[in-house]
Amino acid sequence: MTATFFARPADEQAVERASSTDPDNPFLTARYLQSQQSLEREAWLLSVEDSGAVSAGALCFVERGRLRCALSIPSSPPVAADSPFWPGLRAYIDDQGITDLELSTFASPESRIPPWDGEYERVDRTEFAMLLKDVELLPRVSKSHRERVSKGRKKGLIVRRGHSDAAIDAHIALHINSMGRRKSRGEDVTLEFERAGSAALLASGAGELFQAMLGEHVASSLLILRSATGAYSESSGNSKEGMSIGASHFLRFESALTLQAEGAEIFYLGGVRPQEEGLRAFKAGFGTTPIDTQSVSAYVGGPMRRHLSSAFQWLRSAAASQTR
Repeated sequence: MTATFFARPADEQAVERASSTDPDNPFLTARYLQSQQSLEREAWLLSVEDSGAVSAGALCFVERGRLRCALSIPSSPPVAADSPFWPGLRAYIDDQGITDLELSTFASPESRIPPWDGEYERVDRTEFAMLLKDVELLPRVSKSHRERVSKGRKKGLIVRRGHSDAAIDAHIALHINSMGRRKSRGEDVTLEFERAGSAALLASGAGELFQAMLGEHVASSLLILRSATGAYSESSGNSKEGMSIGASHFLRFESALTLQAEGAEIFYLGGVRPQEEGLRAFKAGFGTTPIDTQSVSAYVGGPMRRHLSSAFQWLRSAAASQTR
């Protein structure tokens, strides 16, 4: 038999089958699907199958507008450049009338995305993964990071886990504060952060908040996604006081110990772009394994739809300016 590409509306049973091909991936689980469907996102499962057996899979999400239709894949599957996945994806894009494509590689093993017609951005990024299975974590951590973890412990930090509204609010506030500090240093980051997305991940059980507490004060916060054997740091934030006492280092290390005790085999600390040298050093200091990946953005709708969309957007802008 020959490996064949399939695209079908996602359901929990099919996603569970596909998740066995990459059990470390928190972006390919039934609970992650539930979280996105609760936000009314149109979800599809893309897979490569041979004689009914799934060899690779990815969840994708479609947002349909009047003239444009966007497709996003948070975690592209680790398939070769000559895999039937890529021509199958192109055929699916044509069939669904997709105009805007976003291919990401969150929690993806090392991979390279083939070139795309209409590609306007390709970003090299490095994922940093803590290997948890059958290893002693502390000796792998850098001396400076161990000192920060120790400082946090001495200051009385403890880890709290939860899903409460108050915990979500604290997480969002700390995340925005952290992004603000990075933006002030000249980094290209967004200050937008929707509460609904975090709440959906927590309500479905796809994610859980780990927070470093200094008394009643949340000094550092991590939203961690889970799969059968993997975990992913989806978003994080720290208070100014927390930064001064090593709360960020403390929380990541203590979370890794907890995940390890619960059977997780890998903990992805998230991706870093080439210019983010400080963030790269921070994540590398936990004894992580760097994984080189890419993300790609492309306009795949063809020139006619691009011109129509541009004209429509111009008319809307002109109409809006006349009503001011």
